[in-house]
Amino acid sequence: MINIFRILIALSIFITALSQPTETLAAAQEALGSWWRNVVPALLPFFILTEFLSRTGLIQALSIWLGPVMQPLFRLPGAAALGICLGFFAGSPTGGAIAGQLRQQGLLSRNEGERLLAFCNNAGPLYIMLTVTAALGQPEIGVWLALAHYPLNLLWGLLLRFWAGKTATETNASYTTARQLLAAGWQAALGRNRPNQPLSLLLKESSLKALTNIGMIGAFMLIFSLLLLSLSHFGVLKLLQLALLPLCRLLNLPSSVLPALADGCFEMTLGIDALAACSAPLSAKLLTASIILAWSGLSIHCQIAGVLADSDLSLRYYLPCRLLHVLAAPALLLFCQNHGWLSLNSGWFAQTGPAVPDWLLLPGALLLPGLFSLGFLLAISFSLAGRRTQG
Repeated sequence: MINIFRILIALSIFITALSQPTETLAAAQEALGSWWRNVVPALLPFFILTEFLSRTGLIQALSIWLGPVMQPLFRLPGAAALGICLGFFAGSPTGGAIAGQLRQQGLLSRNEGERLLAFCNNAGPLYIMLTVTAALGQPEIGVWLALAHYPLNLLWGLLLRFWAGKTATETNASYTTARQLLAAGWQAALGRNRPNQPLSLLLKESSLKALTNIGMIGAFMLIFSLLLLSLSHFGVLKLLQLALLPLCRLLNLPSSVLPALADGCFEMTLGIDALAACSAPLSAKLLTASIILAWSGLSIHCQIAGVLADSDLSLRYYLPCRLLHVLAAPALLLFCQNHGWLSLNSGWFAQTGPAVPDWLLLPGALLLPGLFSLGFLLAISFSLAGRRTQG
């Protein structure tokens, strides 16, 4: 049955490409243009960095050094902090790629990797603050979407600690001082059995693996762009809009946002673009955008599954958390709105110019806050270890 479904999808895309060559070419150009302009500069530096770190042994050290923070909060090894920090700042599927690497290196159990996946794949802050706010035309929207996106994802991570089971890795239990913690991490980074590869070879292998992942993401964006065109051509999107009508009624959303929700089910950016073109009130667009960001789109889900192809990790926690987030994000915004906290016309940014400085648009600039957050967690971890000594 699944094979028949795959064949039908391939045939529908092929028939659409033959019957609508101009629209197919435009859709392909738009998808690949968005990949080249937005995805490659934003994610490629993160992919290269994580590959390089995993091959030099620093991730093994981080797994020990960050244990005093990650274990009490999430019941995860310290290395999982890399997936959380870079996954939150870089956006999907960076967190999935890091979780897969950590699992392959034996730094995460299967349960730990699947729990990490569930909350470390998010829309990047630049995507929310620039792409979404530019599409919807109100800077405050980005602020409220971020508040409905990141804290809830952290909440899922905190709740999933109760699904850790009895086999959760309890690292760092024997390191009672900051000095012992530092020495143990440094010894793990050096590793007796670690091959001493030249820097040029490390960079080459890291770059090749990163380029493979970034190319796969571009392929998924292209395929889903053509799939959406095909579904629209055969009228399937109309049926999906009818299926989404109860959700609109539940949240009191106008039916004009249904095309955006349908597109967002498959590809997040296409859903946001369709939302910008609809005639709904700004408050309704905010709620709809929160749903689209919470779900992330089948394209993102397939990208995450693709980067996990070499591991045994599944999406058994990831997909339920996405569905839960679809309901929780608009509910949180409605709660803020009903209590008078949410205002879209406050003029917060009236005299401040752009929502973010221009230097943040440079390729890989978000490496800085990602690495800073790691440094901050390291400081807390060693502080906790030092307090053990005093106690």
